[in-house]
Amino acid sequence: MRAQTRNWLTATLVVGFLVLLATILGSLAGQRSADPFLRRPSTFFTDPSGARALLLVMNQLLPSAEQWRRPLNLLESPTDQSAPSTLVVAGPGRPITQTEAEHLDRWLAEGGQLILATDNGWPVKHGMPSADGEGLEESSSDMPESDPADAQETTRGATFLSRHAPGIRWSKPEEIHNQRITGASLPNGELNVQWRRKFSAPADAKVIASAGAAVLAVEIPVGQGRIVALADSTIVSNRALRESDNAVWLVTLAGGWGNGKALVDEYHHGFGQQRSTAALTWAFLKTPWGWCVLQVAAAGLLYVFGYLRRFGRVSEPLLPGRSSPLELVEARAGVFQTAGARGLAAELILQNVSQDLAKAHGKPVDVSELSHELEVMDKSNSSAKRVAALRALSGKAARGEKLTDQEFVDLGRVAGQIVQGRMP
Repeated sequence: MRAQTRNWLTATLVVGFLVLLATILGSLAGQRSADPFLRRPSTFFTDPSGARALLLVMNQLLPSAEQWRRPLNLLESPTDQSAPSTLVVAGPGRPITQTEAEHLDRWLAEGGQLILATDNGWPVKHGMPSADGEGLEESSSDMPESDPADAQETTRGATFLSRHAPGIRWSKPEEIHNQRITGASLPNGELNVQWRRKFSAPADAKVIASAGAAVLAVEIPVGQGRIVALADSTIVSNRALRESDNAVWLVTLAGGWGNGKALVDEYHHGFGQQRSTAALTWAFLKTPWGWCVLQVAAAGLLYVFGYLRRFGRVSEPLLPGRSSPLELVEARAGVFQTAGARGLAAELILQNVSQDLAKAHGKPVDVSELSHELEVMDKSNSSAKRVAALRALSGKAARGEKLTDQEFVDLGRVAGQIVQGRMP
C-alpha cells in the first residue's frame, strides 16, 4: 500500500469515528422544548410567578443568601462553618439525578436543611450521570427542559421525597387562599400565608404549619438534618410574597437552622453556571466517553512517536536525487577547461593518486617520490612504466606546456590504472 493511500485511509477512519461519536453524544443529549411564558419560581424572574423577591429579602435578613447554579453533588458539607446550612428548592423543572440524590442524602445527614416546595415530590432520574455530576450546563438565558417522560415519572416513578416519606400525598390545586397558619415553624405566633395546594396525606411526617385542617408544611428528619416539605411551590412566588407574610415564614425557616446561610437552587430551573472551556473539557474527560477519547488519543500518540509520524498535510515522500558519475566528471572537467588550469588539473590528479594509495596501504605516499614508493610496493615493470608516463605528462603540464585533450585523457587513464592496480 502506498504512503498516500495509507494516509488518506487513516484520515478517513479518524473523521468517521469523530462523526459517529458526535452523533451518539447528540442522541444522548435529549430533546429540548422552549418555555415561552417563563413561568417558574426562579429568582431570576420578577414576574408574579418568579421568586426574585425571596432572594432580595433573604439577602437583607440572613447572613448570606446566594443562587446555586451547579449540580447538587457539589454542595459543601454543612459541617464546615463557612458553608451554607440551608438549601431552598422551589418548583424544580428538572428531575434530580441519582448521583445528586445520594449526595443530598449525605448532606442532610451531616446537618443540612432542605426546604423543598414542590407538588410532585421531585422525581429522581435514573440516567447515566457524569463522573462529577456536571454536564454541559446552560446559561441564564436558556429555557428548562420539559420532558413528557419526566412528567410520567412524577406520578409513577420514585421521587426524592418518597425516599424519606413514602406515604405523602398532595391535594388538587384550589383557589388562592390567604389564611392564618399555625405550627412549630412559627415561633412568634400566627402569620398570614397565601397558598393553593395542601397535603392530603402527610403520612407519618411531623406537621409544622397548617391552616386549620389544611397541612401546608411537614418536617422529615434525616440524620442530623431535616427536610421541610412545602405542599405548594407558589408559596415562594413574588405574588405570594407581595400579598402575604410568606417571606417572613420562609426567612424564619432558613434563619433558624444552622448558621443561617442559605442557597436557592437555580440549576434545576435550567440555569446552569457557565464555565470555561478547560473546566468543561476536564468534566467530560472524567466521564466514560472521556476515558474512551483519552485512550484513543494515547494510542494515536503512541503510533505517532513509535513510527515517527507527524501531523500535517498529506504529502508524498521526497525521492532521493540521482547523479551519474560521468556527469560529475564532465562537470569538473568543464570547470578546468574553462579556467585553462591544465597544470592545476595535473597536480590534482597526482594528489588524488597519492591519497588513494596512502589509504590503501596505510602509509603516506609523496607525489615527488611516487615511482620509488611504487617500486617498493611492486617490482613489476608495468607499474614503473605507468608511473613514468604519469610523471612525464604531469611534468609537462607543470612547466606550462600545453597538453592536448588526448594527453589529458591518457593522464587520467594512467592514474586510474595505478590506483586500481595498487588497491589491496
